[in-house]
Amino acid sequence: MSAMLSRIADSLFWIARYIQRAEDTARILDVNYHTMLEQSHVPYRVRWEPLIAMAGEEKPFRQLYTKANSQTVFEFLAFRSDNPSSIVQCITRARENARTIRERISREMWEDINGVYHMVKRFDQANEIAAGPHRFCDAVKFACHRFHGVTDATLPHDEGWEFLRIGWALERAEATTRLVDVEYHNLVEGPLVGVAAGAVADNHQWMAVLKSVGAYEAFHRRYHSPIRPEKVAEMLMLDARHPRSIRFNTAEVQDGLRAISGTGAGSYANEAERLTGKVLEGLRYDTIDEILSRGLHAYLGGLVKNFRAIGEDIARSYFYYSVVA
Repeated sequence: MSAMLSRIADSLFWIARYIQRAEDTARILDVNYHTMLEQSHVPYRVRWEPLIAMAGEEKPFRQLYTKANSQTVFEFLAFRSDNPSSIVQCITRARENARTIRERISREMWEDINGVYHMVKRFDQANEIAAGPHRFCDAVKFACHRFHGVTDATLPHDEGWEFLRIGWALERAEATTRLVDVEYHNLVEGPLVGVAAGAVADNHQWMAVLKSVGAYEAFHRRYHSPIRPEKVAEMLMLDARHPRSIRFNTAEVQDGLRAISGTGAGSYANEAERLTGKVLEGLRYDTIDEILSRGLHAYLGGLVKNFRAIGEDIARSYFYYSVVA
């Protein structure tokens, strides 16, 4: 792969990651807001703080705000220009990456992502914070879905497409890992608020967890049972078919990497492929009971580290290979 192609691959990889990050953040903000409106009489253990932990931006948030509430968290995760993971910044960075490779993407892709950028810029921050996140987040979610569809329909499914696919899947895998870790820890291991109230709150919060990744209906089709924490964790971690599960997206990363390198099953061409295969084998053969007995938090923390390492290994193998250390 030439230096020029490495630059294009790098941009495509990050376009996908930024768009997916914007969608994930919009989903979690919107679902959290509506769940709290619908159940405002329930004494929730978990409110807005976990959303900052899911975004991995706790330290910068604490430097800017003294309290996590609907206004401060919405402003920070949606609009702040000094938060590189805010929705507006993710869309801005995705558009900038697309702008630098306009000759290598379809006209429809550029027009769509450029339109998304101008759409989020037109929203009045003060008005949206006062009104609540639904209108803004709903627009972002469907804009991201549309971009995904436009890309799928207009970009040749060649090597460049595979880098987009890997970027989308790696971002989803890491986001779902953080979601399960933060919510399971707070809901199962956090302080109790009373048995009856706690049971009601838990049920609605686990519903919110499933809805935030579009898995609520799929959960009931699969389990035909009340929502239980271990079953939610099992589906979001180990389900082989749901497009938001950690296992599904790790498999997507592996398939994309193999398509690029031409490597067959049972072997690997670089460290990213080796580590992805190792993670995927665990997700294929571990049961949720085994994972819980060993400690879910430690298991998920290890996954986050592995996904970050896979991203770094992809960059070393394909984006910066010509740089001499």
